[in-house]
Amino acid sequence: VDITEDGSVGEKGLATDLLPELAPRADQIMACGPMGMYRDMAARKKRMALEGKSVQVSLEVRMGCGVGVCYGCTIKTETGPKQVCQDGPVFELSDVLWNQLEC
Repeated sequence: VDITEDGSVGEKGLATDLLPELAPRADQIMACGPMGMYRDMAARKKRMALEGKSVQVSLEVRMGCGVGVCYGCTIKTETGPKQVCQDGPVFELSDVLWNQLEC
């Protein structure tokens, strides 16, 4: 299935538009994209057929040192603060507290 934002290849739309159709067939979902896409996925988990599935997202945040010393890449999660450079960059979508993420 092809989809592009401008419709130049396949359907016109966003990759997340295909989730309700494709997610029911998947045991696990992995995503790489902008923070806005992840926030949208987290907010619309039920409508996108993501509930009850492992949804792993790869986060890109500003990292000062990359080794866990500066705490510049710290995010808030259900299990406490995590450093993207040390504990990630891949996190479970439902573990990240998206409403408290500053980037």
